[in-house]
Amino acid sequence: MLTVIESPSVSAKIDAEAAIYERLDEAFDALKWWLAHSPESGELIDDYHWLYKQKGNRYRHIPALVAIYTFNHQCVEIISILIRIPTL
Repeated sequence: MLTVIESPSVSAKIDAEAAIYERLDEAFDALKWWLAHSPESGELIDDYHWLYKQKGNRYRHIPALVAIYTFNHQCVEIISILIRIPTL
């Protein structure tokens, strides 16, 4: 299991949008857990950055998350995040 680090801009976005998306904290915790255990499950988008899409559930008010991150043998760093309610 790797340590997950989030950039200050990711932390600020999660804090700012927590009031809009009632289950955002749960979704983000799930994302961090997954990336800590399986960082290679994302899609490599260049020589260094990875993209991971986590589905949400509109009816359960769980937002979809798209994260751009990097990782090495010690940690995962979430660089950017997109938060959206899934479409029907």
